[in-house]
Amino acid sequence: MAEIRIVRIPLRFANSYLVIGERTIIVDSGDPGFSQGILKAMEKNEVKKTDISLIFITHGHVDHYGSVFELRRKIEAPIAIHRLDALYLNQGVQAPLYPLNSIAGAIKLVGKHLKVKKRYGIEADIEFKQKLELEEFGVKGLILPTPGHTLGSASLFLPNGRAITGDLIVRQYLFRGKPRCAPFLHDRSKFIKSMNILKGRGVKTIYPGHGAPINTSDIITS
Repeated sequence: MAEIRIVRIPLRFANSYLVIGERTIIVDSGDPGFSQGILKAMEKNEVKKTDISLIFITHGHVDHYGSVFELRRKIEAPIAIHRLDALYLNQGVQAPLYPLNSIAGAIKLVGKHLKVKKRYGIEADIEFKQKLELEEFGVKGLILPTPGHTLGSASLFLPNGRAITGDLIVRQYLFRGKPRCAPFLHDRSKFIKSMNILKGRGVKTIYPGHGAPINTSDIITS
């Protein structure tokens, strides 16, 4: 298979990614109204719409799947999400937020009401439970459940110690500071198990849902 290249697409607050191999997978789509940023990144990297084999959503928060419906109208590729978070995507609502501090609690007051109004009848095409192998989509890698932030969070694992992990790990101040668990955590025990999955698979570089790549050696999990 072709060597895999990762292109980060900053979309206001959240990242989308192009995972470019023999074909291309889009990971996450940002808030509603940001599909054009993904399409421009595709054009810049000479990725055609017909090259897209899969749109993978890491979890059911609107800032990560909000543009997937408008994107899906322009790109004929299946949408994949873990079955435990599929309900939120399919209904265009926010997965539950479980804040760890008062600042996160204040954010929840606004964030819990976020919705995507224009869904055009589009829902997830693939609702996986366990692993999702990616070779049939033209990329050497796989998707595994990595719950903790939400119960249906999942990550995309690639060769050479790389993983795209959504909001499993973020920086303390979103775009700066030491990397640590997100300020919203549904289940701490599941989060610890997910971190052990990253360690067990030899992940050295995390491509997070917000900001620049993170070295796993810098992570604070307490």
